[in-house]
Amino acid sequence: MEPIKPPKTLTYYQLLRMSTKSGMNISACGTSPAGGSNYIGSGMYTTLQEAEHNRTLELLKDPDASFNSYYVFALDFPNPAYKE
Repeated sequence: MEPIKPPKTLTYYQLLRMSTKSGMNISACGTSPAGGSNYIGSGMYTTLQEAEHNRTLELLKDPDASFNSYYVFALDFPNPAYKE
């Protein structure tokens, strides 16, 4: 039996809102209800499904949806536990 090796990178997903109502404004958005386990900060998620779910929620509750666009970006970070 061999231990599972840690991955070289960790992937997180960032939900950003771009507003064009009063100039160009980019901000992190989205929260996890009741502090879900996949939520790690303002607009940051550990799974793509959770990020897409929160993008949908943001669009549904946005009264200025015609001025705002929502984007999800995948961010890869080096894993500090990885050893070659």
